[in-house]
Amino acid sequence: MTFSRRKQLQRRHIEAITSIADHGSVHRAASRLGTSQPALSRLLTEAESMLGTRIFERSVRGSIPTVRGKAIINQARFLLSSLGRLDNIVDTLGSTIRLGCIPRAMHSVMPHLLNRVYADQSASDSPIAWKLMVVEDSSTQLLAALESEKLDFAIMRHVAGAAGIGTDYVTERLYEERPLIICSATNSTFTDNTYTLEQLTKREWVLPSPGTTSRAVLDRFWHENALPPIKSVIETRTFESNLALVAKTSFISIVPESIARHYESLNLVKIIDVYPTLPASTVMLVFNQAIMDDAVCEPFRTLVHAAAQDALTQME
Repeated sequence: MTFSRRKQLQRRHIEAITSIADHGSVHRAASRLGTSQPALSRLLTEAESMLGTRIFERSVRGSIPTVRGKAIINQARFLLSSLGRLDNIVDTLGSTIRLGCIPRAMHSVMPHLLNRVYADQSASDSPIAWKLMVVEDSSTQLLAALESEKLDFAIMRHVAGAAGIGTDYVTERLYEERPLIICSATNSTFTDNTYTLEQLTKREWVLPSPGTTSRAVLDRFWHENALPPIKSVIETRTFESNLALVAKTSFISIVPESIARHYESLNLVKIIDVYPTLPASTVMLVFNQAIMDDAVCEPFRTLVHAAAQDALTQME
């Protein structure tokens, strides 16, 4: 039997690669790691020799990742996260799963996920204990956090769907949800009739801010249907702000269907029937491909899908 004599990367090489990428230079990375610059340079040289390719181009501006280096850095960050989980898996506090979530999914999926995670861990035969760290943010920010390996998973959307995220990450559909147009429950202007979107452009709106996925989806739909511009008076970062303002004014706004129906049941808002209806968008679970083989992350991924099914059942 013949064994390969090729040396393999060790943890210190992986830490060197990610630290240089994070700090932009060997000098700054060495200072942060508490080691000497020559020692860190030697680790980088060894890593590049083992991999057979340059990871960084050295210049007066610092260490710039090469094209192949960017892919290596991405995997190195994931490996370092996996090693951290391995370190913690026997810890009584368990291994940390870092999850990013858009606001609408915090209302729909997250309650079911928390119930499932903690019910699963309370089982006496549960092989894994998790610490769940959840960050709420926009889809744009969550994707950036995934790319920098600050998150393991993200529940998010993209204006172009899975195609907009690209092939670097796995995208799995959780559910689809369309936005609805709402007004105050006491607004007598709108009856049970169906209104055209063109009619509604003449009203005062509270809209999601430019740069949010909700606004991008809305603007694209408006443009594709050649509708007149909306008279936007107020632009907000959260649909909670939209709801609060609409409930007490004559303004109209858009919010996710599950949220609109919940607040309508509380007699705080009223859903306006419109034609054409606004398009649904897909809420996805996005993560690094390597997670499919991760003994800690893979079971958590399964729980996210189960929680999404719970949320769908409740919406129905």
